Amino acid sequence: MNEAAPFALSHSNLFIMDIRFIAQDDLDKQLYNSCVHFATNGSLYGYDWFLNATAKEWDLLVEVEEERWVSVMPLPHINSWLGRRKLEQPRLVPELAIYSVKPLSPKRIQAFWDAVPEVFRGGELIVEPASVPGNNGRFTVGTADGSALFLNQPYEEIIGDFSPEYHEGLIRSEMASLRPGSSFKPERLADFWLKVNGKSAGNEWTYHAMQRLMYQVLHRSWGGTHAVESPEGELLAMSFIVYSHSRLFPLFTVESTAGKAVGALAFLWDNLFKTHADKNLKVRREEVLF
Repeated sequence: MNEAAPFALSHSNLFIMDIRFIAQDDLDKQLYNSCVHFATNGSLYGYDWFLNATAKEWDLLVEVEEERWVSVMPLPHINSWLGRRKLEQPRLVPELAIYSVKPLSPKRIQAFWDAVPEVFRGGELIVEPASVPGNNGRFTVGTADGSALFLNQPYEEIIGDFSPEYHEGLIRSEMASLRPGSSFKPERLADFWLKVNGKSAGNEWTYHAMQRLMYQVLHRSWGGTHAVESPEGELLAMSFIVYSHSRLFPLFTVESTAGKAVGALAFLWDNLFKTHADKNLKVRREEVLF
């Protein structure tokens, strides 16, 4: 593996790190994905296959300890026409992180940001709160927002503080006699998503990227599709749910205009809450849309 010289950092001889820059072409997928998988802050968005489907280019920083990869920081980037490289948040990736099996101390986080090579002239990344450095240096670092909704409680408590709009949606869905749809291939969700959102250059890219990601998830048996239909079989709402790191990721969710009128998405999520209540899972509250 062709690695740059180690970047060593010492704080009063008590905090020493060996951080190395590794180009994407030299990535050891097994070591990298293992670190993301077992990290205390691991996330679906950190895996190499997710980044490969969403980022044009990405390199990484690795903390090595006794030849083990204990922390990794993906560096998605673009190159300007002048050849200048800058960090850029990939589309469909709401947040990244410094994924680590070690404690995410402020010193560790700062050491990683300080170790980003000078060839990266600037740019912006959005990261989870624990990965934000005290000193951004030449980069703009955004903090991912949102709060966790824990599902390890009874159904009634999960939805206890939901908005009146959610409960009104459930009433409309009951009046409309909505029903769960059968499972389907990723192409069907992508087609429905494109129909609802309309064709554009950006949406065409998303249309193909979302299919690549869904098939990657299905290959690993990490999730699947959920749908809501009218009594006549009209498709009204769909979501692709991924299970990773004790968390639900609603990777792609779409609802038609007709679906909104009858509370289709509220019906979809309510079914999920009923079947997942009292389980050791969580979901980002804002992704539930209520």
